[in-house]
Amino acid sequence: MNGIVELPGNRLRVERRRCGGGPPLLFLHGAFGPEWSDALVDALARSHTVLAPSLPGYGESEGLERIASFHDLSTWLDEVLDAEGLDQVAVVGHDIGGAAAAEYAALFRRRVSRVVLIAPYGLWPEGEPLADIFGLTPGALQRLLYADPMGDAAQAFGAADPDPARQQAAVLRRRQALIAAAKLLWPIPDKGLKRRLYRICAPTLLIAGRDDRLMDAAYIDAFARAIAGARTVKLAAGHMIPHEAPAPAAEAIDAFLRQVGPA
Repeated sequence: MNGIVELPGNRLRVERRRCGGGPPLLFLHGAFGPEWSDALVDALARSHTVLAPSLPGYGESEGLERIASFHDLSTWLDEVLDAEGLDQVAVVGHDIGGAAAAEYAALFRRRVSRVVLIAPYGLWPEGEPLADIFGLTPGALQRLLYADPMGDAAQAFGAADPDPARQQAAVLRRRQALIAAAKLLWPIPDKGLKRRLYRICAPTLLIAGRDDRLMDAAYIDAFARAIAGARTVKLAAGHMIPHEAPAPAAEAIDAFLRQVGPA
């Protein structure tokens, strides 16, 4: 079910999907927008009630001017869960949604049952910092984000719509997405999260792409080491795991969430 909810107190509008049935799961999309996670959300909805909000500045979700940090975004997420009547959830996030999921789990620990971080932003490695996604041409971006730049998923990401009106709308959505992402990532994605990761007490899974050219194995390993008990699964994919490998990602997430007790 797609729709708009209104946050208590500030009356901001939030666009969101709510679908499926079963235990509640909060899904947080990546920098390029929620549409590139739709296949994974659909797969997770087979076993969970998935709440997938568009982050502020995406779609019709309001309040981007109030978001200056992932801490601010955590407050926004807490209000979204209040509006949806969800007391405790598993939290899954990809890319900037992964950083948001980690920040939320560190700050609102009692509200999070389990955490899944899919190629998450949030650290700034010394020596070889992450590539600047805001300064790349479309072709270079496609090669950076996908294991197979010529595969169906990558081609869909870079394809132009033959209908001029739909193509113009797609260009505006991409521009809007990058403006919203820049509020959180630019000039660097290190917003102090590494000093708070130790606070995450919920069982945590990191999902990495074996061919992720944006976040290499050393980056993911550093993320996992900072969270007590976290474990890592590596899939045959690039950075855009929810789009390029939704079925294996859903299988790994479902298996992790079905576990009883510590991960």
